[in-house]
Amino acid sequence: MISNNNVDQCRLAYDKHFEGVLISTGSQELAVESCAHYYLDSKPVKKGITAQIRSIAFWKCNFWQTLPSTYFSSDLIAYALGRSLYFDFDDHGALKKLMHHAPETLKRGIRYSQIFLRPDSQSWAQIQKVSAGASDDFQDFLRACHYLHEELLSHDQIIAELQRQLDTLTVFEFLLYGSLFSFQNLVPDPLRLAELYEQWLEHNQKATDALNELLVWKLRTRDENDLRLNERFLTRSLKQHLMPLLLPGESNPTLCFKNLELFTELIAAVVRRTDFLHQTVFEFCFDDDYRYKFEGDHLTIYPVEIPEESEWDFNGRKLSALHEYWFNRAFIQYSQSDLPNQEFGTPENDTNNRLAYIKACQVYLQLDEIFGLDPKIALPDGTDVDLFKALHSLELMTAFFNVSYIAKFQEHYQTSGNWLKALSQLMLEGISIGENRFPLTWTEPSEKAQRIKSWTVSESNPEGNIKQAEAILEFWSNDLKSLAQRIKKQPYSPVPEFHEQPIINLGNYGLQLPWLMASQNNSTAAVNNLRRIGSRRKSRQQETHLIEARLGDVLKDKGFAVVQSYQPDIVNGSDPGEVDLICYMDGHILVLEIKSTYIRKTKQEAWIHRTTTLRKASQQIKRKEKAIAHAIEGDVDLQSKLQLPAQKGGIKIHPWIVDTSIEHDQELIGGYLKVSLEGLIVILRNERQLLAGNLLTKDALPEDDMFPDGFSAQRFIEIVEGGELWSVLQG
Repeated sequence: MISNNNVDQCRLAYDKHFEGVLISTGSQELAVESCAHYYLDSKPVKKGITAQIRSIAFWKCNFWQTLPSTYFSSDLIAYALGRSLYFDFDDHGALKKLMHHAPETLKRGIRYSQIFLRPDSQSWAQIQKVSAGASDDFQDFLRACHYLHEELLSHDQIIAELQRQLDTLTVFEFLLYGSLFSFQNLVPDPLRLAELYEQWLEHNQKATDALNELLVWKLRTRDENDLRLNERFLTRSLKQHLMPLLLPGESNPTLCFKNLELFTELIAAVVRRTDFLHQTVFEFCFDDDYRYKFEGDHLTIYPVEIPEESEWDFNGRKLSALHEYWFNRAFIQYSQSDLPNQEFGTPENDTNNRLAYIKACQVYLQLDEIFGLDPKIALPDGTDVDLFKALHSLELMTAFFNVSYIAKFQEHYQTSGNWLKALSQLMLEGISIGENRFPLTWTEPSEKAQRIKSWTVSESNPEGNIKQAEAILEFWSNDLKSLAQRIKKQPYSPVPEFHEQPIINLGNYGLQLPWLMASQNNSTAAVNNLRRIGSRRKSRQQETHLIEARLGDVLKDKGFAVVQSYQPDIVNGSDPGEVDLICYMDGHILVLEIKSTYIRKTKQEAWIHRTTTLRKASQQIKRKEKAIAHAIEGDVDLQSKLQLPAQKGGIKIHPWIVDTSIEHDQELIGGYLKVSLEGLIVILRNERQLLAGNLLTKDALPEDDMFPDGFSAQRFIEIVEGGELWSVLQG
């Protein structure tokens, strides 16, 4: 029930904000944009004021009656409208006015909100009403929306029918078929892997995403008994759904083959839906450079211009190059130590163990220098886990599954030519030596902790530490009972993906899917485990300050005077907020607004990041730029800390948004440059050559010096603002 009193209070707050900015700037345009930012930042914050109330109140404001129609066409108004429609804003009069004065803005709001995919949306129903008599162009737009919804609905219906046929599978049985599917479809032919690597990576990722999505479906729909897996239930499921396939003489495998066929069709159907959503719907909704047209009854979504490479794809290549960079840093660190002369376990495991160690160092360096992580990470129960040992343990698990499962399976597959025979032989070999070599592994947590205890050996614990082993398992574990409860109570809370928490706790057991364990990206796993799934950890604020401090230290080493966490004076009643980093050198001041987030996979996620976190950052740095321009003239203490000259007229201020994520890299957000924190580190260390390949596969990388005349602030700024770092990926 919407309270009219709350709506009126909220509307008055918006009108007051508008009037305040109008008085201070004399500009209606700046006032309405500031009010839109105020709304998009979920303000005012007051008990009883919900997102829906804010949306209703924002469009009831008096100032809309006096604004020229041109003001309705800005990006901010479109973002605000998209947010309002998402929260079911359905004011007939306001929508009618938008239809008349700004139909393109109304289109954008509809696209951004995706309300046309929610047939029960009040906003969508109201838009259908106000569109009566709209232009042919707007009618074509609505037709495109209906077409996309119908197409997506057809995908949903196919998936729902396949799910219905697999509805009786328990959560464990679903994971079992998921692992069988992986061995049948995702394990690559080693002889053709180099040739097909990019296609295989994409295929693998899409299938894994589908498995993850379907696991959530199972958790939503199955009884809680599924989450109490014990030996009796596990044995019964194996006997019914696995043994007929791997030991054909034992019982009839018809049901298993039917389920596996349905499971494969279901994965394919989810992948097709996801492709349609990402490659068509998201382009339509979030890319303003895409257009649509009908050829008869067929809808085509197309870009205005077809670039040689999209920014999204280029940023993906940057991310891959940065992955190589951290590996090369770790490899150099390893090579320059005495570790190459030391043994890494048994002779047959030495090479894999060395590589696992280097990869753990790779991720640790990135987490330390970019994300400000401490050597010890606090778990939800208060236990500390050693970060490096947790990373090293995951790399060792990956190496183990590659050697003991995937390589062995591939050997047997090449000999027999039959994937089920290969799995059967792998399982029987395991049984003969008392090891679990099933397509899906299960271990009681206490047994697993004992198995990895030796990975926690240190000077203080020469035989390993069982508590640390338990903490490591906890760090990488996804408890399905807790997840199922959270999904039902908080349906929009982040759900761990397989790679982020690859040990699946189900009842009495910790489960692992060998193929997914062997193929996952452990760097992304660690970052998103801590920054996406663990976004509410108590230490996040401290880590943010460490990110600022560590970047500040690197800048100091290059000769900048650095001030961290500077609080400018309040000017005209406006608090500009704390400035993360201010740096001065040779007539240049850097004003840095630092944002720390996670690694995103979809254009929708990247668009949301741009229109929320980065949009807000641009407003923050706008206020701070003005405050610093004022402070360097009047704050003697700041002048001293920055070692500013007496004459400040020639000083140039460079305000940058510095982000740990690569999305929208080198773009202007609200007029301010957004740059990658990792990119800054590479530039400051003058290590662009480490982006150009992998030292494990190349004898040497090409020499490259971005500062041939020595480091200078002027040259540093030229490289950053010109995007020169990434020239190594071009041509």
